[in-house]
Amino acid sequence: MVAYRWVRWSMAIIAGLLVAIGLELALGPGGGGMGVALSLIGGGIIAHVRQRSAISCRIDGPRLRPLQVSAFGLMGLGVQWYQLHGSGAVTTLSAFWPALGASWLPLALVVAGVGWLAVLSIGSDCRDEQLLAAMGERERP
Repeated sequence: MVAYRWVRWSMAIIAGLLVAIGLELALGPGGGGMGVALSLIGGGIIAHVRQRSAISCRIDGPRLRPLQVSAFGLMGLGVQWYQLHGSGAVTTLSAFWPALGASWLPLALVVAGVGWLAVLSIGSDCRDEQLLAAMGERERP
């Protein structure tokens, strides 16, 4: 079972690298990084759907929940979009869809990621679970 998990993760990493290299070649500089950020966003959403859990933090240790990873991926995409504005992959993509070259788009992506984290923070029981764990209680009364 453990070997199967390693093979599966290795295949996913290799596929992600091939997609990133392909995007880098097709879109120009920065295309691979955009592919990695988009895979973080999609991977977090897919992992959340596969787990079929409510928006919850469940204290299992210091790790991120899948939807939090997607929010950080969205912020990373915004930062990368800002870095590449007017060159590389952004120029290639904006040639096909001019709205992608808008100067406000990187800020909108970062704000959307921060907003996503805020919704997860407000809409989940993270703070309650962390408080209960700090007080030594494992479950809610």
